[in-house]
Amino acid sequence: MISQKQKMKMQQKLTPQQLMLMRLLQLPVTQLEQKIKEEVEKNPLLDVETSADDNYTADTNDDITDTNDSTADDDFHGIDMDDYYDDDYSYRERLERDHNTEERHFEVSESESFTESLIRQLELRNLNDRQRRIAMEIIGSIDGTGYLGRDIQLIANDLAFRYDMDVTDEELEEVLHDIQQFDPAGVGASNLQECLSLQLHRIENPDERTLQATLVVDKYFNQLSSKHYTALKNLLKIDDTALREVLSVIRRLNPKPGWGREEERHGAPYIIPDFIVVRDGDRLSFSLSDRNRPKLRMNSEYTEMLQQLSQQTRLNSSDRETLQFIKSKSDDAQWLIDTLQQREVTLSNTMSAIVDYQRDYFMSGDTADLRPMRLKDIAAKTGYDESTISRVANEKYVQTDFGTFLLKELFSKAVVTDEGEVLAVEHIKEALQQAIDNEDKRTPLTDEALTQQLQAQGFKLSRRTVTKYRESMDIPVGRLRKEVKGDD
Repeated sequence: MISQKQKMKMQQKLTPQQLMLMRLLQLPVTQLEQKIKEEVEKNPLLDVETSADDNYTADTNDDITDTNDSTADDDFHGIDMDDYYDDDYSYRERLERDHNTEERHFEVSESESFTESLIRQLELRNLNDRQRRIAMEIIGSIDGTGYLGRDIQLIANDLAFRYDMDVTDEELEEVLHDIQQFDPAGVGASNLQECLSLQLHRIENPDERTLQATLVVDKYFNQLSSKHYTALKNLLKIDDTALREVLSVIRRLNPKPGWGREEERHGAPYIIPDFIVVRDGDRLSFSLSDRNRPKLRMNSEYTEMLQQLSQQTRLNSSDRETLQFIKSKSDDAQWLIDTLQQREVTLSNTMSAIVDYQRDYFMSGDTADLRPMRLKDIAAKTGYDESTISRVANEKYVQTDFGTFLLKELFSKAVVTDEGEVLAVEHIKEALQQAIDNEDKRTPLTDEALTQQLQAQGFKLSRRTVTKYRESMDIPVGRLRKEVKGDD
């Protein structure tokens, strides 16, 4: 006998406009422009205004208001592996350690963007609709450096949430593997080791040194990143000359394939700031880039046609189809316009809270003035959810008088001293750097000794944490800092 039971279940569903806002929030200006271009092309009721309006500016003087206006083993040149590691300590660390990405300024390039290049290559692949949807989601998760910035499981969750697609890890891995065959080589990697490995395996007719370099990256990456070159020589059974040649092969690889184009290496990467912060005496103001404020309007001819057809009492079948089509496109167009306006307000409110929170840093440009800031801190100031703040910070750049950098760099974990003082991780790095600068180079400090020094200064840190910070600063271990010879 079949029994029937009633079950009450509460479920929150987002409206289509809320879902659209979530998607648009996480897009930087370059991708936003592409998205709007696609929407305008497929919706005849959308027109783009061509007005030279000023940036959207906010004054941050008091209340922020919106206005419209190693060398290792003495003989080998070390490979700076730590430049490209992501860790759980600070959003700032990746670009902070990359001297090639400091002082990035406002550059505009009319060439094909990195994401557009990936999408163009996707169109050439023989994929079904389901695989193409998965691929677009993966491409949307690849950051400006070419790395897959999100975990596969999170991408699967987004596909289930947005498109009601139940995707297996195997399906995602299969599509990701296809994308990893795109140019530039190394794109879609999850970490530096995979990025280098993808590039090495793409080399046709590899010579002996290339094969050995591939073996090093695939099997002996820990020894490579730790600069244990003596161990590498023993494992590969090669001499000093051969090891130099192997390391030379690895150095020629591109650790950031998203910035691997010739024009980008010459100082014109595809970076357009989403926010511009300006100092004027003791006042701060910020603005949204004009490209964050697309001027869309309803097409007047179609709008007039809609009004005329709506007023008619009797319509033939052709007119009814026309009315239904125009009304549907009109609703879609108005949704997009309203959502873009809501996106602008959300971006402005969030950036206003960030500038207010980090006022001292924006005034001085000194990392010592950077306060520990988490997503929930800004969420509390704005009233938005943490996921909204995360989407606002995603791949957005802020231009200041002292350089242009990722907005995520302003978020860092807090460190509490014995006295209860809350400090940003930059303070630990400064103390660590000072301890290493003052050490006796004939007997450099071990990580354990560095930990004890920092603990004596009130920092509650483990030796492993100190090691992580030291590596993130591209400082070799104590034995490699030892100076046994005078300067040449």
